[in-house]
Amino acid sequence: MKRLLGWSVLFTLLAGLTVLPWLMLDDAPAIESPTTFHRTDLAWIKSLFRKHDPRSQTPNVVYSIQLDETELNRLLNYAVELRRVSGIAAELTPGMATLTATIAVPKNPFGRFLNITAELTDVPGGIRIQSLQLGSLPLPGMLANWTARQAHRWLRHDKTYAAMADAFSQVHFDESRATLDYRWQPELLTRIERKSVALLIAPADQARMLAYAEQLDSLLKPYARGRTVPLVRIAAPLFAYSPPSGGDAGAENRAALTALGAYLAGISLPKLLEGDSQSIRRAPRVLLSLHGRRDFAEHYTISAALSVNAGSRLANAIGLFKEEEDATMGSGFSFTDLAADRAGVQLGERATGDAAEKVRELLATAHKDSDLLPDFRNLPEFMPQAEFERRFGPVGGPRYQKIITRIDAQLAAHPLSK
Repeated sequence: MKRLLGWSVLFTLLAGLTVLPWLMLDDAPAIESPTTFHRTDLAWIKSLFRKHDPRSQTPNVVYSIQLDETELNRLLNYAVELRRVSGIAAELTPGMATLTATIAVPKNPFGRFLNITAELTDVPGGIRIQSLQLGSLPLPGMLANWTARQAHRWLRHDKTYAAMADAFSQVHFDESRATLDYRWQPELLTRIERKSVALLIAPADQARMLAYAEQLDSLLKPYARGRTVPLVRIAAPLFAYSPPSGGDAGAENRAALTALGAYLAGISLPKLLEGDSQSIRRAPRVLLSLHGRRDFAEHYTISAALSVNAGSRLANAIGLFKEEEDATMGSGFSFTDLAADRAGVQLGERATGDAAEKVRELLATAHKDSDLLPDFRNLPEFMPQAEFERRFGPVGGPRYQKIITRIDAQLAAHPLSK
Protein backbone atom coordinates (compact mmCIF):
# COMPACT_ATOMS: atom_id res chain seq x y z
CA MET A 1 0.00 0.00 0.00
CA LYS A 2 2.82 2.42 0.90
CA ARG A 3 4.60 1.56 -2.34
CA LEU A 4 1.40 2.24 -4.32
CA LEU A 5 0.96 5.56 -2.51
CA GLY A 6 4.57 6.49 -3.24
CA TRP A 7 4.22 5.71 -6.93
CA SER A 8 0.96 7.69 -7.04
CA VAL A 9 2.65 10.73 -5.53
CA LEU A 10 5.56 10.39 -7.97
CA PHE A 11 3.26 10.14 -11.00
CA THR A 12 1.26 13.14 -9.75
CA LEU A 13 4.43 15.21 -9.41
CA LEU A 14 5.65 14.19 -12.86
CA ALA A 15 2.26 15.00 -14.36
CA GLY A 16 2.28 18.36 -12.63
CA LEU A 17 5.76 19.17 -13.89
CA THR A 18 4.62 18.34 -17.42
CA VAL A 19 1.10 19.79 -17.48
CA LEU A 20 1.71 23.04 -15.57
CA PRO A 21 4.43 24.38 -17.90
CA TRP A 22 2.29 23.33 -20.87
CA LEU A 23 -0.62 25.36 -19.48
CA MET A 24 1.49 28.34 -18.36
CA LEU A 25 3.75 28.86 -21.39
CA ASP A 26 2.70 30.06 -24.85
CA ASP A 27 4.31 30.14 -28.27
CA ALA A 28 3.23 33.74 -28.95
CA PRO A 29 3.47 36.86 -26.76
CA ALA A 30 0.23 38.40 -25.50
CA ILE A 31 1.89 41.83 -25.61
CA GLU A 32 4.35 42.67 -28.36
CA SER A 33 7.56 44.46 -27.46
CA PRO A 34 7.51 48.16 -28.43
CA THR A 35 9.18 48.44 -31.83
CA THR A 36 10.24 52.06 -31.44
CA PHE A 37 10.91 54.46 -28.62
CA HIS A 38 10.30 57.96 -29.97
CA ARG A 39 11.81 61.18 -28.70
CA THR A 40 8.22 62.40 -28.20
CA ASP A 41 7.76 59.62 -25.64
CA LEU A 42 10.86 60.79 -23.82
CA ALA A 43 9.68 64.42 -23.95
CA TRP A 44 6.35 63.44 -22.41
CA ILE A 45 7.98 61.35 -19.69
CA LYS A 46 10.39 64.16 -18.87
CA SER A 47 7.52 66.67 -18.62
CA LEU A 48 5.64 64.24 -16.35
CA PHE A 49 8.58 63.93 -13.96
CA ARG A 50 9.20 67.68 -14.11
CA LYS A 51 5.55 68.33 -13.20
CA HIS A 52 5.70 65.93 -10.26
CA ASP A 53 9.32 66.56 -9.27
CA PRO A 54 9.32 65.63 -5.56
CA ARG A 55 12.17 68.02 -4.81
CA SER A 56 9.79 70.94 -5.37
CA GLN A 57 6.92 69.51 -3.33
CA THR A 58 5.98 70.20 0.26
CA PRO A 59 6.58 67.23 2.59
CA ASN A 60 3.56 65.44 4.08
CA VAL A 61 1.09 67.04 1.65
CA VAL A 62 -1.11 64.70 -0.44
CA TYR A 63 -0.62 65.07 -4.21
CA SER A 64 -2.35 63.29 -7.10
CA ILE A 65 -1.08 61.95 -10.44
CA GLN A 66 -3.69 61.31 -13.14
CA LEU A 67 -2.86 59.21 -16.19
CA ASP A 68 -5.16 58.13 -18.96
CA GLU A 69 -4.80 54.67 -20.45
CA THR A 70 -2.54 55.85 -23.28
CA GLU A 71 -0.26 57.73 -20.89
CA LEU A 72 -0.05 54.79 -18.50
CA ASN A 73 0.96 52.45 -21.31
CA ARG A 74 3.49 55.01 -22.51
CA LEU A 75 5.06 54.97 -19.07
CA LEU A 76 5.00 51.16 -18.97
CA ASN A 77 6.76 51.05 -22.34
CA TYR A 78 9.51 53.24 -20.87
CA ALA A 79 9.92 50.66 -18.11
CA VAL A 80 10.05 47.92 -20.76
CA GLU A 81 12.84 49.77 -22.58
CA LEU A 82 14.83 50.11 -19.38
CA ARG A 83 14.41 46.55 -18.17
CA ARG A 84 14.17 44.67 -21.47
CA VAL A 85 10.87 43.10 -20.43
CA SER A 86 9.15 41.66 -23.52
CA GLY A 87 5.96 43.69 -23.17
CA ILE A 88 3.44 45.10 -20.72
CA ALA A 89 0.13 46.94 -21.11
CA ALA A 90 -2.82 48.13 -19.03
CA GLU A 91 -6.54 48.43 -19.74
CA LEU A 92 -8.57 50.65 -17.42
CA THR A 93 -12.28 50.39 -16.58
CA PRO A 94 -14.27 51.85 -13.66
CA GLY A 95 -12.84 50.36 -10.46
CA MET A 96 -10.57 47.92 -12.28
CA ALA A 97 -7.26 47.71 -14.16
CA THR A 98 -6.27 44.72 -16.28
CA LEU A 99 -2.51 44.34 -16.53
CA THR A 100 -1.01 42.00 -19.12
CA ALA A 101 2.70 41.27 -19.22
CA THR A 102 4.81 39.03 -21.43
CA ILE A 103 8.13 37.59 -20.30
CA ALA A 104 10.44 35.70 -22.62
CA VAL A 105 11.65 32.45 -21.05
CA PRO A 106 14.70 30.27 -21.79
CA LYS A 107 14.39 27.73 -24.58
CA ASN A 108 12.21 24.76 -23.56
CA PRO A 109 9.76 22.28 -25.16
CA PHE A 110 6.63 23.98 -23.77
CA GLY A 111 6.68 27.53 -25.11
CA ARG A 112 8.72 30.72 -25.55
CA PHE A 113 6.64 33.15 -23.49
CA LEU A 114 5.00 33.44 -20.10
CA ASN A 115 1.90 35.62 -20.48
CA ILE A 116 0.54 36.97 -17.21
CA THR A 117 -2.84 38.69 -16.86
CA ALA A 118 -3.96 40.24 -13.58
CA GLU A 119 -7.23 42.02 -12.84
CA LEU A 120 -6.78 44.62 -10.09
CA THR A 121 -9.61 46.40 -8.29
CA ASP A 122 -9.24 49.59 -6.26
CA VAL A 123 -10.21 49.29 -2.61
CA PRO A 124 -9.84 51.76 0.27
CA GLY A 125 -6.14 52.12 1.02
CA GLY A 126 -4.82 50.14 -1.95
CA ILE A 127 -5.65 47.55 -4.61
CA ARG A 128 -6.82 43.94 -4.59
CA ILE A 129 -6.11 41.15 -7.09
CA GLN A 130 -9.44 40.06 -8.52
CA SER A 131 -8.00 37.34 -10.76
CA LEU A 132 -4.66 36.10 -12.02
CA GLN A 133 -3.88 33.96 -15.03
CA LEU A 134 -0.53 32.46 -16.07
CA GLY A 135 -0.85 31.53 -19.74
CA SER A 136 -3.88 29.23 -19.89
CA LEU A 137 -3.73 28.46 -16.17
CA PRO A 138 -6.17 30.50 -14.06
CA LEU A 139 -5.40 30.99 -10.38
CA PRO A 140 -8.14 31.70 -7.84
CA GLY A 141 -8.31 35.40 -7.08
CA MET A 142 -8.53 34.65 -3.36
CA LEU A 143 -5.29 32.66 -3.49
CA ALA A 144 -3.50 35.32 -5.58
CA ASN A 145 -4.66 38.12 -3.30
CA TRP A 146 -3.65 36.22 -0.13
CA THR A 147 -0.21 35.57 -1.67
CA ALA A 148 0.12 39.26 -2.55
CA ARG A 149 -0.79 40.31 1.01
CA GLN A 150 1.78 37.92 2.47
CA ALA A 151 4.40 39.22 0.04
CA HIS A 152 3.48 42.80 0.94
CA ARG A 153 3.84 42.02 4.65
CA TRP A 154 7.22 40.39 4.06
CA LEU A 155 8.47 43.19 1.79
CA ARG A 156 7.65 45.80 4.43
CA HIS A 157 10.77 44.60 6.25
CA ASP A 158 12.64 46.56 3.57
CA LYS A 159 12.71 50.22 4.65
CA THR A 160 12.50 51.56 1.07
CA TYR A 161 9.48 49.41 0.20
CA ALA A 162 7.78 50.35 3.48
CA ALA A 163 8.39 54.07 2.85
CA MET A 164 6.97 53.81 -0.69
CA ALA A 165 3.95 51.83 0.49
CA ASP A 166 3.22 54.42 3.18
CA ALA A 167 3.62 57.28 0.67
CA PHE A 168 0.93 55.92 -1.70
CA SER A 169 -2.38 56.50 0.01
CA GLN A 170 -4.97 55.63 -2.66
CA VAL A 171 -5.35 54.31 -6.22
CA HIS A 172 -8.56 54.82 -8.18
CA PHE A 173 -9.45 53.41 -11.62
CA ASP A 174 -11.96 55.10 -13.91
CA GLU A 175 -12.86 54.53 -17.54
CA SER A 176 -9.48 54.85 -19.30
CA ARG A 177 -7.96 56.81 -16.41
CA ALA A 178 -5.99 56.05 -13.23
CA THR A 179 -5.44 58.39 -10.29
CA LEU A 180 -2.69 57.89 -7.73
CA ASP A 181 -2.69 59.84 -4.46
CA TYR A 182 0.63 60.02 -2.63
CA ARG A 183 2.17 61.79 0.35
CA TRP A 184 5.78 62.73 -0.43
CA GLN A 185 8.67 62.37 2.01
CA PRO A 186 11.95 64.15 1.06
CA GLU A 187 14.25 61.21 1.72
CA LEU A 188 12.20 58.81 -0.42
CA LEU A 189 13.81 59.88 -3.73
CA THR A 190 17.31 58.89 -2.61
CA ARG A 191 15.96 55.66 -1.09
CA ILE A 192 14.37 54.73 -4.42
CA GLU A 193 17.53 55.56 -6.37
CA ARG A 194 19.64 53.37 -4.11
CA LYS A 195 17.14 50.52 -4.12
CA SER A 196 16.89 50.65 -7.93
CA VAL A 197 20.65 50.27 -8.22
CA ALA A 198 20.65 47.41 -5.70
CA LEU A 199 17.99 45.57 -7.73
CA LEU A 200 19.29 46.29 -11.22
CA ILE A 201 23.05 46.01 -10.74
CA ALA A 202 24.68 42.81 -9.47
CA PRO A 203 26.90 43.13 -6.37
CA ALA A 204 30.01 42.20 -8.39
CA ASP A 205 29.27 44.97 -10.91
CA GLN A 206 28.68 47.44 -8.10
CA ALA A 207 32.09 46.55 -6.65
CA ARG A 208 33.70 47.13 -10.06
CA MET A 209 32.00 50.50 -10.44
CA LEU A 210 33.18 51.57 -7.00
CA ALA A 211 36.73 50.47 -7.84
CA TYR A 212 36.72 52.55 -11.03
CA ALA A 213 35.13 55.52 -9.26
CA GLU A 214 37.93 55.37 -6.68
CA GLN A 215 40.56 55.11 -9.44
CA LEU A 216 38.96 58.05 -11.28
CA ASP A 217 39.07 60.11 -8.11
CA SER A 218 42.78 59.37 -7.65
CA LEU A 219 43.50 60.33 -11.28
CA LEU A 220 41.75 63.68 -10.81
CA LYS A 221 43.26 64.56 -7.43
CA PRO A 222 46.46 66.19 -8.80
CA TYR A 223 44.36 68.81 -10.63
CA ALA A 224 43.08 71.98 -9.01
CA ARG A 225 39.35 72.40 -8.43
CA GLY A 226 37.62 73.96 -11.42
CA ARG A 227 40.37 73.11 -13.90
CA THR A 228 39.48 71.63 -17.30
CA VAL A 229 41.51 68.55 -18.29
CA PRO A 230 41.44 66.65 -21.63
CA LEU A 231 39.34 63.51 -21.26
CA VAL A 232 41.99 61.38 -22.97
CA ARG A 233 44.47 62.20 -20.19
CA ILE A 234 42.09 60.54 -17.69
CA ALA A 235 40.46 57.87 -19.87
CA ALA A 236 43.71 56.17 -20.94
CA PRO A 237 44.98 55.33 -17.42
CA LEU A 238 41.43 54.54 -16.29
CA PHE A 239 41.03 51.84 -18.95
CA ALA A 240 44.57 50.61 -18.34
CA TYR A 241 43.64 50.03 -14.69
CA SER A 242 43.04 46.43 -13.59
CA PRO A 243 41.06 46.23 -10.36
CA PRO A 244 41.78 43.38 -7.93
CA SER A 245 38.31 41.88 -8.50
CA GLY A 246 39.08 41.27 -12.16
CA GLY A 247 36.49 40.30 -14.75
CA ASP A 248 35.98 40.10 -18.49
CA ALA A 249 36.72 43.12 -20.65
CA GLY A 250 33.02 43.89 -21.22
CA ALA A 251 32.25 44.04 -17.51
CA GLU A 252 35.35 46.15 -16.85
CA ASN A 253 34.47 48.56 -19.66
CA ARG A 254 30.89 48.89 -18.41
CA ALA A 255 32.14 49.79 -14.94
CA ALA A 256 34.69 52.30 -16.25
CA LEU A 257 32.20 54.03 -18.57
CA THR A 258 29.60 54.12 -15.80
CA ALA A 259 32.11 55.74 -13.43
CA LEU A 260 33.03 58.38 -16.02
CA GLY A 261 29.42 59.08 -17.02
CA ALA A 262 28.23 59.31 -13.42
CA TYR A 263 31.06 61.67 -12.51
CA LEU A 264 30.28 64.11 -15.35
CA ALA A 265 26.53 63.82 -14.66
CA GLY A 266 27.17 64.97 -11.09
CA ILE A 267 26.37 61.64 -9.41
CA SER A 268 28.59 60.25 -6.69
CA LEU A 269 28.81 56.48 -7.13
CA PRO A 270 30.12 55.95 -3.57
CA LYS A 271 27.15 57.91 -2.17
CA LEU A 272 24.77 56.03 -4.47
CA LEU A 273 26.10 52.52 -3.90
CA GLU A 274 27.21 52.51 -0.29
CA GLY A 275 26.49 55.87 1.35
CA ASP A 276 23.69 56.86 3.70
CA SER A 277 23.40 60.60 2.97
CA GLN A 278 20.12 62.10 1.76
CA SER A 279 21.65 63.15 -1.58
CA ILE A 280 23.81 61.38 -4.15
CA ARG A 281 24.57 64.59 -6.10
CA ARG A 282 28.09 65.96 -6.36
CA ALA A 283 29.26 68.60 -8.84
CA PRO A 284 32.40 67.52 -10.75
CA ARG A 285 35.47 68.95 -9.02
CA VAL A 286 37.55 68.82 -12.22
CA LEU A 287 35.96 69.28 -15.65
CA LEU A 288 36.86 67.18 -18.70
CA SER A 289 37.01 68.17 -22.35
CA LEU A 290 37.17 66.63 -25.84
CA HIS A 291 38.60 68.65 -28.73
CA GLY A 292 38.66 71.58 -26.33
CA ARG A 293 34.93 71.28 -25.58
CA ARG A 294 33.49 70.30 -22.21
CA ASP A 295 30.08 69.60 -23.77
CA PHE A 296 31.66 67.03 -26.10
CA ALA A 297 33.14 65.13 -23.16
CA GLU A 298 29.80 65.18 -21.32
CA HIS A 299 27.74 64.01 -24.31
CA TYR A 300 30.28 61.33 -25.22
CA THR A 301 30.75 59.76 -21.79
CA ILE A 302 27.18 60.10 -20.51
CA SER A 303 25.77 58.58 -23.72
CA ALA A 304 28.25 55.71 -23.42
CA ALA A 305 27.21 55.15 -19.79
CA LEU A 306 23.53 55.17 -20.79
CA SER A 307 24.23 52.77 -23.62
CA VAL A 308 25.97 50.16 -21.45
CA ASN A 309 23.31 50.39 -18.72
CA ALA A 310 20.03 51.18 -20.47
CA GLY A 311 20.42 50.19 -24.11
CA SER A 312 21.51 52.11 -27.18
CA ARG A 313 17.99 52.83 -28.46
CA LEU A 314 17.09 54.74 -25.32
CA ALA A 315 20.47 56.51 -25.25
CA ASN A 316 20.01 57.68 -28.85
CA ALA A 317 16.49 58.93 -28.06
CA ILE A 318 17.78 60.88 -25.06
CA GLY A 319 20.56 62.47 -27.11
CA LEU A 320 18.23 63.57 -29.89
CA PHE A 321 15.64 64.87 -27.46
CA LYS A 322 18.30 66.94 -25.65
CA GLU A 323 19.26 68.65 -28.92
CA GLU A 324 15.64 69.34 -29.85
CA GLU A 325 15.05 70.78 -26.41
CA ASP A 326 18.10 73.02 -26.82
CA ALA A 327 16.74 74.21 -30.17
CA THR A 328 13.55 75.49 -28.55
CA MET A 329 14.67 76.44 -25.04
CA GLY A 330 18.45 76.34 -24.77
CA SER A 331 21.58 77.04 -26.78
CA GLY A 332 20.17 75.73 -30.07
CA PHE A 333 20.27 72.45 -32.02
CA SER A 334 23.84 71.21 -32.47
CA PHE A 335 24.83 68.40 -34.81
CA THR A 336 28.18 68.48 -33.01
CA ASP A 337 26.63 67.40 -29.73
CA LEU A 338 24.43 64.88 -31.50
CA ALA A 339 27.53 63.39 -33.14
CA ALA A 340 29.21 63.07 -29.73
CA ASP A 341 26.04 61.37 -28.44
CA ARG A 342 26.05 58.86 -31.29
CA ALA A 343 29.75 58.21 -30.81
CA GLY A 344 29.17 57.53 -27.11
CA VAL A 345 26.32 55.13 -27.88
CA GLN A 346 28.48 53.26 -30.39
CA LEU A 347 31.35 53.14 -27.91
CA GLY A 348 29.07 51.65 -25.27
CA GLU A 349 27.82 48.98 -27.68
CA ARG A 350 31.29 47.91 -28.82
CA ALA A 351 32.90 48.21 -25.38
CA THR A 352 30.52 45.59 -24.00
CA GLY A 353 30.18 43.42 -27.10
CA ASP A 354 32.46 41.07 -29.01
CA ALA A 355 35.04 43.83 -29.54
CA ALA A 356 35.32 44.62 -25.82
CA GLU A 357 38.95 43.57 -25.45
CA LYS A 358 40.07 45.48 -28.54
CA VAL A 359 38.18 48.62 -27.51
CA ARG A 360 39.71 48.46 -24.05
CA GLU A 361 43.22 48.26 -25.49
CA LEU A 362 42.58 51.22 -27.81
CA LEU A 363 41.21 53.34 -24.97
CA ALA A 364 44.08 52.40 -22.66
CA THR A 365 46.64 53.49 -25.28
CA ALA A 366 44.86 56.64 -26.48
CA HIS A 367 47.09 59.73 -26.62
CA LYS A 368 45.07 62.44 -28.33
CA ASP A 369 41.44 63.55 -28.54
CA SER A 370 40.97 62.09 -32.02
CA ASP A 371 41.79 58.64 -30.59
CA LEU A 372 38.48 58.89 -28.71
CA LEU A 373 36.28 60.91 -31.05
CA PRO A 374 36.51 62.29 -34.61
CA ASP A 375 36.63 66.07 -34.76
CA PHE A 376 33.05 67.14 -35.42
CA ARG A 377 33.56 70.85 -34.77
CA ASN A 378 32.87 71.70 -38.42
CA LEU A 379 29.24 70.54 -38.15
CA PRO A 380 26.39 73.08 -37.85
CA GLU A 381 25.51 73.94 -34.26
CA PHE A 382 23.73 76.40 -31.95
CA MET A 383 20.75 76.70 -34.30
CA PRO A 384 17.43 78.02 -32.94
CA GLN A 385 14.39 75.99 -33.95
CA ALA A 386 13.44 78.26 -36.86
CA GLU A 387 16.95 78.23 -38.34
CA PHE A 388 17.28 74.47 -37.91
CA GLU A 389 14.00 73.83 -39.72
CA ARG A 390 14.89 76.31 -42.50
CA ARG A 391 18.28 74.72 -43.14
CA PHE A 392 17.59 71.04 -42.49
CA GLY A 393 13.83 70.59 -42.40
CA PRO A 394 12.17 68.24 -39.89
CA VAL A 395 14.08 65.63 -37.91
CA GLY A 396 14.32 62.53 -40.09
CA GLY A 397 13.94 64.48 -43.35
CA PRO A 398 16.39 64.14 -46.29
CA ARG A 399 18.59 67.15 -45.40
CA TYR A 400 18.74 66.15 -41.75
CA GLN A 401 19.46 62.53 -42.65
CA LYS A 402 22.29 63.62 -44.95
CA ILE A 403 24.18 65.06 -41.95
CA ILE A 404 23.47 61.93 -39.88
CA THR A 405 24.85 59.75 -42.70
CA ARG A 406 27.96 61.92 -42.77
CA ILE A 407 28.39 61.55 -39.00
CA ASP A 408 27.91 57.78 -39.10
CA ALA A 409 30.44 57.48 -41.94
CA GLN A 410 33.07 59.29 -39.88
CA LEU A 411 32.31 57.09 -36.87
CA ALA A 412 32.51 53.93 -39.00
CA ALA A 413 35.99 54.95 -40.18
CA HIS A 414 37.25 55.57 -36.65
CA PRO A 415 39.59 52.95 -35.09
CA LEU A 416 37.18 52.34 -32.19
CA SER A 417 34.60 51.16 -34.74
CA LYS A 418 36.79 48.78 -36.74
